[in-house]
Amino acid sequence: MNTLFNEAAFKGICRCYSHVSITARPFFEHFGFTLVNSQEVEVRGQVLTNFVMEKWV
Repeated sequence: MNTLFNEAAFKGICRCYSHVSITARPFFEHFGFTLVNSQEVEVRGQVLTNFVMEKWV
């Protein structure tokens, strides 16, 4: 993840974001991402909750 942040900074990208699952959310929070919003998405007939998270580099 730190390699991603370094590359983003090198390229002048100041914001990284991702759509993450409930399971992945703690991993992203560990690296300093914050919650933008939660959303429900339908995948093969099942409604799942996921999260949009961001980190300013």
